[in-house]
Parts: sequence; C-alpha cells; structure tokens
Amino acid sequence: MKLAMGTREVFDAESLLEEYVGPRRRGLRYAYPYYDGLVTNSDPDLLCTSDLLAPCLLGAGVDVDRMHTLTALLPLLQRALDKLPPGIELIEADEVTLDLVAALYDPLDDPDVSDRDVKGSLIAKVLHRKRPALVPLFDSKVRIFYQHERCVPAAPKDGRSWRQYMQLLVRAMQSDLRENADEFGRLTALVPENGPPLTSLRILDIVVWMSSAV
Repeated sequence: MKLAMGTREVFDAESLLEEYVGPRRRGLRYAYPYYDGLVTNSDPDLLCTSDLLAPCLLGAGVDVDRMHTLTALLPLLQRALDKLPPGIELIEADEVTLDLVAALYDPLDDPDVSDRDVKGSLIAKVLHRKRPALVPLFDSKVRIFYQHERCVPAAPKDGRSWRQYMQLLVRAMQSDLRENADEFGRLTALVPENGPPLTSLRILDIVVWMSSAV
C-alpha cells in the first residue's frame, strides 16, 4: 500500500500487523493487547488519572514529574475532548472536526501552562484510547515517516505550533485511510478474535511504526 500521500510504500502490511498482534516471548512483546484493552473508567468521554499512565505500555515513560504535568493539563485536555463529536472516524471527518483534533494539542503551546515537560506524542498516547478511530497515535518514527514536502513538510525556520503540525498530520492520515480503505478493512480481520478490536486508524499507526522499526 502507498502511504504518506503516496510518498511511501509498504509492501508487507499484513505481516507487520500479524507480528505486532501475535503472541510474543518475554522481552519481545508489543503493546497489543495491553494498551488497547486497558480498562480505566471505560468512559470514552471522560479522562481520569489512570488514563495518564497508559502511555507506559507504548514505551513512553510517565514518571512523577510527568504525571504532575499531565494531571495539571487534564482539565484543558478534557475541555478539548468534550468538543469532539462522538462516533466520528478520522476517515469521514470534515474540516471542522479535523481542526478540533488538532486543537487537542493547544495546551502544549499555551505560554501560561507551566512545567511543559511533555510532548505531543505523549498526549496522543493518552487521548487515542478515548477516540481510537479519530485521534491518531504518533511518535518520532511516525513523524519521520510522514515528513515530506508533499505530505507533512519540515517545520519552517520560524517554527510552528503543535496545532499547525497536527492539522497537517491528521489530513495526511485521513488521505491514507481513504486511499487504502479496502486494504485496511482486510487488515482488521487479522486482529485476534479474543483480543480488543483495532480501528483502521490504530492499524495505520502499527503498520507505519513497524515498517519504520525494521
């Protein structure tokens, strides 16, 4: 499949997904099913402090200082989450909804927020589980995968806000989901029946991440 608005090609998406969701030995396990099946308050509309620890299962450490920062950001994140329409998937989201997803990261650009020792990738790992079909995961591997002048260009010399970056990324990912809708539909069938289901958006993250890790 061609991803990142046609600038990248992945030939083995099926095997990459099967490796990620399949059984693994101690020390070689991936986050599935533990991150995706983690039960906190089971409420897709309400963040709680235990949600802030979910990134640990994706390798993003949350120490006491980061927990302090995330807890302080919780009201701002909740306010932004409340604005997202329920039941909307990224593949079908309109321009307004895409901008609302990007606005989730506004607290990281707020000069009045102190102790900003967290990155957007950590926020994404917190919020994705609340809207797994709408809010994408990303990290440095995903950022590099999508960085291309025809997809998500490198930041200009004067920089850009987190909202501006996410406006580009969510649109690139939406394009990938639309252009490869049939393939992602087939990939969802590879998720173990006895495990938590995965959205096409989560599978996109897995395929991108795994292809970048090899």
